[in-house]
Amino acid sequence: MSRWFPSAGALACILLASADMQAQSGPIRVEDDSGRVLVLESSPRRIVSLVPVATEILFSLGEGARLVGRSRFDDYPPEAGDIPDVGDAIRPSVETVLLRDPDLVILIGGSDNADAVREMERLDIPHLVVLFNTLEDLRLNIIRLGRLVGCEDRARGLWDEIEREMEAVRSAVAGKPAPAVYYDVGYPPAFTIGAGSYLDALLSTAGGRNVFGDLAAPSPQVSLEAIIARDPDVIIYPVSGSGPTHSAGPAERPGWENLRAVKRGAVLEVPSDLMHRLGPRVGRAAKILAAALHPEIRNGNE
Repeated sequence: MSRWFPSAGALACILLASADMQAQSGPIRVEDDSGRVLVLESSPRRIVSLVPVATEILFSLGEGARLVGRSRFDDYPPEAGDIPDVGDAIRPSVETVLLRDPDLVILIGGSDNADAVREMERLDIPHLVVLFNTLEDLRLNIIRLGRLVGCEDRARGLWDEIEREMEAVRSAVAGKPAPAVYYDVGYPPAFTIGAGSYLDALLSTAGGRNVFGDLAAPSPQVSLEAIIARDPDVIIYPVSGSGPTHSAGPAERPGWENLRAVKRGAVLEVPSDLMHRLGPRVGRAAKILAAALHPEIRNGNE
């Protein structure tokens, strides 16, 4: 079984957290994304996280040892695999979660999880409802989780580090022409990203222009006719570690051969596991996306 050893920064966080908990003079209060105020008398020791990003944040803060349960989707860092799997992140089995005897449960917000949240409330189980739709959501949740585990200074440092990584990418692409980009979320039918997706902001940071950035929905369905009319310079094609995420790549789809990006061979693969998880590695995702759109960065010419 693999073991996780904290980095120097994480170790500093552990020591600071210990001092913070000793000095704590009152309850911990955190407002979650449902608008409810969670009040804990002490920092939680047994956390069940049903949110992969929250799991990753806790490990990044050096607090992975507090996790006693995770959803089946919590696969990063690799050490998360050592934590007992309690099932699905959406509509979880509350009974299975309770078998881990948690003093805090972290759940993703939204209508699909409303029943689970109501059951947690009925049973008086301390729980935190979170959303990860925007970069601001990521910032708020890093600070929230840091406060809950007594490591808020380290949490603010983690966010500052992410900001520096993002700013470095912005600086690297500053002044470069922004290619018109179609981001291939799903097919068939064709789904892409709109202004409501954090991926739209990530694409802008990486020096690209989302051809469907005028649509408000985070993941709108679009027609082939609409894609052809906007004729992107580049298609970003997310691929998982086990292979393509869609049944057919852009070059194999009927009618897509007429797109400029396909004709030019400008279908650029990016790792979906990294791009589609808004967490502490978002700066790395921005750097990979920027290098795909601007090869001179990748080749070290600038």
